[in-house]
Amino acid sequence: MRLSYLLASLFGLLLLTHGALAKVADDRVSVPREPGEPMGAIGMVLHLGANGAALGTGFLVSPCHVLTAAHVVAEPEGISADQVMLFFAGSGELGPEYKEARSFAALSPARPVVWGESHDFDSGSTADRRAAWLKAGWDDWALLKLDRCLGDEGFGYLKLKPVSTSTLTQDGGALAAISVGLPADHDNDKLTVDPKCTLLGQIDSTGWQHDCTTLPGNSGGPILAEKPEAGEDWPRVLAISVIGKNEHWEEMKPQIIDPQAPDYLDLLPTAVPVSAFLSQIAPYLPKDPIIDAYLAKNHATDRGYDVNAPKPAVLDLTKALERKPRSPMLLTRRGLWLEAGDDEAAALVDYSAALRADPGFAPALYARALLRGYRNDKLQGDAKAAMADLDLLIRRFPGSARLHITRGSLLFGDYDYRRALVDYDAALQLDPGNVSARLTRANARVELGDMKGAGEDYDAAIEARPDAAYLLVERANYHMRVGEPDAAFDDIEAALLIEPDMPSAISARAIVHLDLGEVDAALSDADLTIKLDAKPSGGHIALRGTIRHIKGDLTGAIADYREAAKLDPTEPFDPLLLFLALGEAGKPAEGKDALRDLLKRWPTTEWPAPLALYLIGESSDAALKQAATTGTEVLRKYQDFDWHFYLGAAAMIKGDKKKAREYFQHVVDTDMRQFLEYNLARVFLERLGGRAYLKTN
Repeated sequence: MRLSYLLASLFGLLLLTHGALAKVADDRVSVPREPGEPMGAIGMVLHLGANGAALGTGFLVSPCHVLTAAHVVAEPEGISADQVMLFFAGSGELGPEYKEARSFAALSPARPVVWGESHDFDSGSTADRRAAWLKAGWDDWALLKLDRCLGDEGFGYLKLKPVSTSTLTQDGGALAAISVGLPADHDNDKLTVDPKCTLLGQIDSTGWQHDCTTLPGNSGGPILAEKPEAGEDWPRVLAISVIGKNEHWEEMKPQIIDPQAPDYLDLLPTAVPVSAFLSQIAPYLPKDPIIDAYLAKNHATDRGYDVNAPKPAVLDLTKALERKPRSPMLLTRRGLWLEAGDDEAAALVDYSAALRADPGFAPALYARALLRGYRNDKLQGDAKAAMADLDLLIRRFPGSARLHITRGSLLFGDYDYRRALVDYDAALQLDPGNVSARLTRANARVELGDMKGAGEDYDAAIEARPDAAYLLVERANYHMRVGEPDAAFDDIEAALLIEPDMPSAISARAIVHLDLGEVDAALSDADLTIKLDAKPSGGHIALRGTIRHIKGDLTGAIADYREAAKLDPTEPFDPLLLFLALGEAGKPAEGKDALRDLLKRWPTTEWPAPLALYLIGESSDAALKQAATTGTEVLRKYQDFDWHFYLGAAAMIKGDKKKAREYFQHVVDTDMRQFLEYNLARVFLERLGGRAYLKTN
């Protein structure tokens, strides 16, 4: 059976959610910000805007200029030179009353002089959000001009230390750093300093990543080099803190990242490097030979690596590995960039090399498990190998909710929903607020028939994250499954209000239309989904192929099934749908060729290979039915659905209408409307004299 929609599981959620808090020590300390002290130039930016007050950290970079994050000062429509905000420095009684921010000694109005764009990656269309995220780590900065030059009143200013992304990577991809700011879990009597953290350069798709402890309020704060190089004054700023990854911010719990944790590289916050904006602010800075030398050598603004063209990152990491060939961190990082370039085989080689260098290096083991689980090459035994890696990780890190979600999702993909449910329950016991665990448990409950429990989980997930459009889409799929199309449409409409032009929401709408027999509306939405996809999706193209098939457009269906099979070779049912459409089109030999191609990459003992063997005449009825009765309880039901549908289709093509009607009726009676074949069975029954299904408009 070919799923009509893509269930939210591990591999769709890792970029959307973050792990639980790491249980390591919080080593942050408080330091004074008095005039004449090294940190005296660091203070608070207060922005009183149309949507209320925003607080962030800022720091003097000249006697009269303050650097901060653009999102601290931006209005909904952006930043303008007409805005006025306040910068507070020192210790005293001049600050605002709220949020314990009163304890400052000096203040000055401040106005934007030059700035990067402040990108809202939590609203707008899917394409807008994606573009905003890719820019955020480079553009989230703003330089403010003070009315009162506090730097000349004893507070001084911080100098900058520009390093290019490429240079940092080639030099080993790690700089010892200190993070300074005014986080929301501390009062503002003093600055809060993370005295020992690491800037790793670019690991994510935007900006630089670091493992400094961050919370709201840290935004705009400096990340300093831990100590000066020979002949260099100190402190010097390497980057500005801008984006954190912490599901627990509303509880004001700091996310303290354990470098030994398997998800270390997934949890890292983002900073904007000085090299991303130095050329734009240099005219406002005091003369500095280090800045002059950097700009003379680097004429282009640093935009790091392009996740869609990762070869430069791979080359830079290769140079770093020439110096440290057995560095597990560098090998793992190169593997991640190789994955970004779709070179999965080379990525696996790097992850395994990292583990040979250090068998206990959990980030490499986790990355390898994720890649194997995502790739799921049946002949390579990816699922079994991924499960072995995850079992080992969970034994070492039993308190990780993320690992339980990951293993549960792997079990889910193997149709072992009951064992998956055990892992999702464990994840929620460890982290009751984990939306990923709540959502994936809901999906497992649906497949096990616990619709009430599933509905409660969907509702709880949406209550926790009402701004997350993807959760509404998942609940819409649930409503379709339980026969509530109006509720499904309502959820889809709500999702599109949050994220206009969201491909998965429009695809879900197509599926509900298709379930109702509204094939013209379904086809229109399927076409729009494919147009909006940033990257071609085999699932979306197979959906359109099925709609075309239902409408009798065999040529269009065949083209779509071929394309879907090409895009997603791990999906075995696209070739089966292609076999069916080619058979209807009078091309049975081509259909059998499609199944033979499937069998080249699919173990003959694993479903649906026994079905494919039967359809090409290389297996018996008894062998097919024996294979269909193996596996978990739910899998046996799915396999029963499959053989009834495809043997019914074979009977229909041969002209045996009675057998075809009997088998198709069995398929429809299962009510497994989540599968594309379900609606094909409905239209075939209609053509054979059964109940009307199609509605045209």
